[in-house]
Amino acid sequence: MPFVATSDGAEIHYLDTGGDGPAVMLVHDILLDATQWRPQLESLAPDYRVIAVDTRGHGETTDPGTPFDYSRLARDCWAVADELGLDKIVLGGLFHGGIVALWAAWLAPARVRGLILIGTRADAYGPEEYAGYKSILLKQWALGTQPLDEITRMIAAQMIGGDNERHRHYWLEKWSTSDRRRLEQAVIALLEREGIEDKIHEITAPALLMHGAGDVVYTGSRMRTLAGQLGGPTRVEDIDADGATHAVTWTHPDITDPLIREFLATL
Repeated sequence: MPFVATSDGAEIHYLDTGGDGPAVMLVHDILLDATQWRPQLESLAPDYRVIAVDTRGHGETTDPGTPFDYSRLARDCWAVADELGLDKIVLGGLFHGGIVALWAAWLAPARVRGLILIGTRADAYGPEEYAGYKSILLKQWALGTQPLDEITRMIAAQMIGGDNERHRHYWLEKWSTSDRRRLEQAVIALLEREGIEDKIHEITAPALLMHGAGDVVYTGSRMRTLAGQLGGPTRVEDIDADGATHAVTWTHPDITDPLIREFLATL
């Protein structure tokens, strides 16, 4: 499996369709991994070279277990791009992955041809959100001792959406056998992250923003706010279909992928 070693001892794992087409790098959400992008790895190739990265604490990536922030995760993505000899890429991500993409684009705007942002925000959590997510993701999930079954079913319904057997079962099975403590530093990075909303006006690459109509957290209003904070041309798409909540590229690729292809064709 392909890995890139970083200067601080991490081994960043990625999936790569290969090929000579324009490169699209996709970053998964918190709790998920690079296989989240399996539909896009299949549907966008061979016209595009699709790379899906496992961030620290997730998937096949290994790291020292020390604290990190989103600028570190962004540099991990650029390390993968450098290893593959890719100068310019399209960056995309779902929430956590979208934040990574925003940081990567801000750190190296000249290398970004476009952005694909799904259910993403640029600001940090407010006090109530912080407390709620700390309880669920850190205390109950990453550091908890009780069985995860009840919390994972709740999160799968809201975060994954779609159909239980076709879309959620895969992640429920992964979560039931994974080492939950690996997520500790990733969750802390999410909770303690610096807002980037006052920086992203410097990102002038075109951006496609999408969200599921059933996503009660990352609503159309929130996505349009993010679009207004970016410095380049933007397009916001509401994915209005049964079961379309947060992970719409996983549950509804038949709707999202033609939109992605249409966007990529304009770059």
